[in-house]
Amino acid sequence: MKKRNSKLLERILFLGTIIVVAVTLLFSCKKNSIDVLPQKNDMSDATKIVDGDLLTGNVTIESDENEVALNYKNGNKFILIAKIPNTPIANITDMQSAEVITSKYGIILKDLSSDKVFFLINNDSESIKRFETVQSLFTTNFQSAKIFGTTIVNSEKI
Repeated sequence: MKKRNSKLLERILFLGTIIVVAVTLLFSCKKNSIDVLPQKNDMSDATKIVDGDLLTGNVTIESDENEVALNYKNGNKFILIAKIPNTPIANITDMQSAEVITSKYGIILKDLSSDKVFFLINNDSESIKRFETVQSLFTTNFQSAKIFGTTIVNSEKI
C-alpha cells in the first residue's frame, strides 16, 4: 500500500514539475521582437536640435493681428508669440492633447489627436537654420511661419 502511494506521489510531483517548467519557459520567451524596438519620437529629437523644453498637455489659443497667446495647462504657463506685421500664421486652434517645445529659436506645437505640427520660427539666421534641420524630421502635415519673438510666463498657483 505504501509503495502504491509513493509511486502515485512521485507521478504527481513529476507532472507538477513539468508543468512549472513549461509555464516558466512559455512566459519567459520574448513574443515579438518588433515590440521592443524603440519607436521614433520626432518631438524628442526636435527638442535636442533646438535645445528646448518639451511640455505635454492641453493648450488653448488666443490670437489677434499682433500676437498669439498659448495658454498651457489652464494657466500653468503662458507663451506669448509676437507676430511679424503682414506675415500670415496658420490658423492654430485649441488642442486637448498637445506637445509644445519652447526654445530661444522658436516654438513647435504638435496636436497629438490630429498629428498636425506648427513651427513658429524666430526671424534670425540661426533659428531658421535649426528649424530647417527640425523640419527634416517631420515628413508631412506641418506648417511653419516666422515670428518676431516669444515671451514665456510661468504662473505660480497659490
